[in-house]
Amino acid sequence: MGDREKKKSSSRNLNNNMSLQDLWSGFSDQQYEYITHLIAESDARSVCELGTFVGTTAKKVWDKIKYSNKKMYLVDNYFFLPENRREKFFQAVKNTIDPETKNLITVLQDSHQYNWQQHDFVIFGHHDAEHMIPDLEKLIRSDVTYAIIGDGVPNCFQRTKATYELIADLSGNDWKPQYYLNGLIVLGRKDLVCKLPTQKNTLFGKPIKYMPRVNTTYRRAIEDLRRIHRLAPITGI
Repeated sequence: MGDREKKKSSSRNLNNNMSLQDLWSGFSDQQYEYITHLIAESDARSVCELGTFVGTTAKKVWDKIKYSNKKMYLVDNYFFLPENRREKFFQAVKNTIDPETKNLITVLQDSHQYNWQQHDFVIFGHHDAEHMIPDLEKLIRSDVTYAIIGDGVPNCFQRTKATYELIADLSGNDWKPQYYLNGLIVLGRKDLVCKLPTQKNTLFGKPIKYMPRVNTTYRRAIEDLRRIHRLAPITGI
């Protein structure tokens, strides 16, 4: 294959992987804004994403922290691909995020095998509750400082149930639920600083902050009508 054909093939592979990342966008723009902000503002030196099809969240996080001294580890076994294609695909995903850096490390292993407990900030992105729950149990006993757990687009009862049962059972533990991000719970052993807008409430009797509600089309329509009729804005929609 000549240089021209190699460049075309490389460009095509890059575009294909970018398209795949775009397809697998598990969180909203608002969630990504808060996730990346909290990680960037933290004192964590190493960030680790556990998941299925890692790459989309990693790119958002990396874009926020790449000029810091933080390292990011992507842990995935890409079980849905033939074994002989997994490593090459993983490297291609890494290259779409940042082909030059040495601070973005890919780990082609199952999260049940890899020692992710060595990292400071861990993002749970497991594909189902069955795979997530054993790692949740490890998390509580680990030395990890911060973690993001839960179901960012709530559609798995078992995953949501396991997350809230863990939160409810944190009494006497140095883990604290600190932020609620529309289905995601941000835990920390130390306080995390958030400079974005938040509101305060409680979850299972524990204080927690949460991001404000997105101004949906429905809410905007009501607010526009109330402005037309010169009525005060309403809350709780």
